[in-house]
Amino acid sequence: MLGAIILAAGASERMGHPKALLIYRGETFLSGILAVLYAAGIERRVVVLGHDADKVLQNQDLSQCIVVQSTDLAAGPIGSIRTGLAVLLNHPVEAVVVWPVDRPHVSLDTIRALVDGFRSSGRPVVVPVLGGKRGHPVLFSRTVFEELADVPDDVGARHVVHADPNRVHEVEVADPAVLEDFNTPAEYEGLVRREDQMGSE
Repeated sequence: MLGAIILAAGASERMGHPKALLIYRGETFLSGILAVLYAAGIERRVVVLGHDADKVLQNQDLSQCIVVQSTDLAAGPIGSIRTGLAVLLNHPVEAVVVWPVDRPHVSLDTIRALVDGFRSSGRPVVVPVLGGKRGHPVLFSRTVFEELADVPDDVGARHVVHADPNRVHEVEVADPAVLEDFNTPAEYEGLVRREDQMGSE
């Protein structure tokens, strides 16, 4: 069984609106991510909320996933990862996809490629790569859960990724979304405008 942790606890200060609730392709960032995970056969989906938890819960149907609030908002993303892992330790998951909520346009093909890469390589860390650059989401095997939970706040999950190159499997993808995130209204508007242009072609 595979799991996922969607990181949606950030304050979205520069965006000025909860990123989880921004609209892309007719649904919220969070809804789109959950739909892709479901289509990829990832059964245990954990949404980690934080600063805007009340607003997200009021405006988003999360009945089909596990919802938790980050126990360490000051730690940033790694605090949310720890919170999600603590929940999934009680489930028989063999690996998790860690997906920041501000990457809503990562494709189903990319997620399937990560899962296939994990199955075929047997390596505990699987990362998407585009043009020689590593991106997100990243898949982590259960064998590194404890290590993830113990890393210092100032280095976060990348410490686990960089600790041993031999245990990392890189998956080449043709998906620019793995290298993009959206932190400001201008960046978000660019994403929407780009989608509108593609739709009109």
